Amino acid sequence: MKNKSKLKRIRQTNEKALRKPREWLYLCPFELTVAELAQALDGEEISVQVWNEAGVAEIELPEAKSIDFEATEADLKDDYSNAFLAEHGTKSLFYVTIDPENYQQVERIFRLILEKKGGIICGDTEDFAPVIHL
Repeated sequence: MKNKSKLKRIRQTNEKALRKPREWLYLCPFELTVAELAQALDGEEISVQVWNEAGVAEIELPEAKSIDFEATEADLKDDYSNAFLAEHGTKSLFYVTIDPENYQQVERIFRLILEKKGGIICGDTEDFAPVIHL
């Protein structure tokens, strides 16, 4: 019986993780480089690798997982999406890739970045949900 209840908890945890998108967007209200983004995590015990030329920052998580931020032009190629960017005063845009199974750790790091750099982080979905902001 114990194994059945443990298996059920594991399945429920995995189902919750699957509800979170793998692809996200970070909308920053001012010009921001990946190096400056990484500085938001200074003083935390978090390892960050930055490739300035590629515009990529990789934030390392336990179990060989990571959060990847990739700088891109603040233009999502359609009127609806660009209106969303304009509504939030977006000057810098980053594509963000996560492992949904580590969402609790990811959300903590998202909030650290938002506390120090501002902006919002939203799902790269049709309705930009979920949205994380302070």
